[in-house]
Amino acid sequence: MILELINAFGFIFLAEMGDKTQILAMAFASKYSYRKVLLGVFLGSLLNHGLAIVLGTYLTHLIPFETIRFISAMAFTVFGIWSLKLDNEEDDLDKSRSKYGPVMTVATAFFIGELGDKTQLTAITLATRASYPLVVLIGTVMGMIVTSAMGVWVGSKLGKRIPEATVKVISSCVFIVFGLMGLKEFTPHYLMQNNIIAAFLVTLAVIILFMLSKIINSSNLQNTSIKRAADKLYLNTHKIQSSLVGICLCDKGNISCIDNSCTIGRLNELLKEAQEKEEFIIDEEWNIPLCNKKAINYNSLKESLLITIDTCIECPSHSDNCVGNQTRKTLETLYFGKSIDYKGDRQVYINDIKKLDPNFFKTH
Repeated sequence: MILELINAFGFIFLAEMGDKTQILAMAFASKYSYRKVLLGVFLGSLLNHGLAIVLGTYLTHLIPFETIRFISAMAFTVFGIWSLKLDNEEDDLDKSRSKYGPVMTVATAFFIGELGDKTQLTAITLATRASYPLVVLIGTVMGMIVTSAMGVWVGSKLGKRIPEATVKVISSCVFIVFGLMGLKEFTPHYLMQNNIIAAFLVTLAVIILFMLSKIINSSNLQNTSIKRAADKLYLNTHKIQSSLVGICLCDKGNISCIDNSCTIGRLNELLKEAQEKEEFIIDEEWNIPLCNKKAINYNSLKESLLITIDTCIECPSHSDNCVGNQTRKTLETLYFGKSIDYKGDRQVYINDIKKLDPNFFKTH
């Protein structure tokens, strides 16, 4: 039982590493809280893999066991090749947008995204040879949740260091090795002829080399989805930080203040820290003390706030926990005396600002 749980978790973990649904998890986590994203992943995966387990278990009553094991081994080999496929995650992100709440949005996206995907087919394959189908379901759902959580972590911390191609090749190798081991054991004797084996291995090698050549020649090798997301967050943060120059009058000698109590100085420190650590989604809101109004150049503050607002509303995956959004709220409090809620609807947000200052956007 424990072995089936470990196997189910391990294979789903490998199948999902670098897969489009892991990228979806990272994108959703930049828009919604981690807790809601993982709950959505759990619900979507539970329903999707539950159907897969039921189907896989049902097959064992229709097809001879040895045939199922042979098909299973062949399927694992195919999954290994499938793992080398480069996904178009941008299309999936566009399709994932929903008018429903965060949890249902994520759950729906994951349920639909996994239909017919190699992860669902892996769950079916595992169920066909399982003694404890429920344990397999638990293992596959756990694998989905862990890889989704890692997608967020990798995207924010290691996305610029780990090539997507490396993850895909490692995952592919594991599936192909297990597939070949299964084929060696469960292939019918009449197929275990030297000419058939040679033809199969040559065909497999040609397909693998073709898939690898596509990865090597693809621009995605240097511009992966995770890397693009990490780069975008870095550039946005750097753009916002650059806009802060000239707001504080302290550096001109007009007013003296302690660095720890300087709003702009503290924002600079936090944004620099986010860039250095490549951690752009934070756990808690910033609580930064506000400068004395006499220490602020309000023309520069307005320009910086406009740039920060532009950056926030142009971001396709708005998040309250993004350091850029935290900077926006701090600058708004400094300028307007309070921050303005922004839930992703730019027109509502702009109208709320115009209620406070009808002329705020006129010079922009």
